Amino acid sequence: MKPVFPSASFAAVLLAAASAAQAQPAPNWPSRPMRIVVGFVPGGPVDLVARIVAPRYSALLGQPVVVENRPGADANIAMETVARATADGHTLLLVQPGIAINPPLYRTVPFDPIRDFAPVGLIGESPNLLAVNNALPVRSVQELVALARARKGELFYGATSSPTHLATELLNTLAGIQTVRVPFKGAPPALTALMSGEVQIVMSSVGTLLPLARAGKVRALAVTGSKRSAAAPDLPTVEEGGVPGFVATTWYGIATTGGVARPTIDRLNAELRRLLAEPEVRTQLAAQGIDEPQPGTPEALGELIRRELLKWEKVVRASGATIN
Repeated sequence: MKPVFPSASFAAVLLAAASAAQAQPAPNWPSRPMRIVVGFVPGGPVDLVARIVAPRYSALLGQPVVVENRPGADANIAMETVARATADGHTLLLVQPGIAINPPLYRTVPFDPIRDFAPVGLIGESPNLLAVNNALPVRSVQELVALARARKGELFYGATSSPTHLATELLNTLAGIQTVRVPFKGAPPALTALMSGEVQIVMSSVGTLLPLARAGKVRALAVTGSKRSAAAPDLPTVEEGGVPGFVATTWYGIATTGGVARPTIDRLNAELRRLLAEPEVRTQLAAQGIDEPQPGTPEALGELIRRELLKWEKVVRASGATIN
């Protein structure tokens, strides 16, 4: 059974829960090693962002912070792991749009995206790249759309996650084409399939796809944001390529288990802001397409999740996409 999302402001819900938790702040926190749980295989965009953040969090918090990969079910396994962890702030989630996409996309999910998580803060936003296999006879979004219309249902796309799955379905809907989903447990296996020709189309992060495009192993056609990326300024947006209204970016943030005491949330947020201000961290994030880190409040991340739930529920309904 799908969770019923509250209509009240998530910020108000979060503040009420935080006020109740203030009575039991964790003493001497953190008191043991911590983990950042990632829902995908090593080497993909979510994993890479986690590995940029983890060592700086470790230095600032004074405890080891390890990245723990729990791939499978579009990160549902990882999200369930964090949702069911002890609510003491030692288990973190590298949160991404799947937290808002999976509840409407899957028939059931083992977590409630509002109740079971405590947002900490946003890391930033990155466009994806739309790329094709080198053998595909297209060099622009317009040519890809024309080919997909001529070969209805014959082109396959690699879905590296639920966000890239629905982003490609959004492209299908807006462009009036039909491409076929092939699921993978993360970007690395999907990109291998793209290079081999097992699939013809992949959307994935700038950080994972751009090096392959520059090496001539795949062909990048466009970026999926509302504007061109500083990492690839010569690439047009998908909208510039002839698909009006198409924007599908990936955002990253930190959350922990619901019910964690507010003082712990505030400490995690303060250190996240501090590490995102470091020039070396900003340079590393820029290589992943996150040009402008966007640290904010826990409430701001909570409101983003709530807005994304509403947005992607509409896309799921329009596309007819569903996963058992």
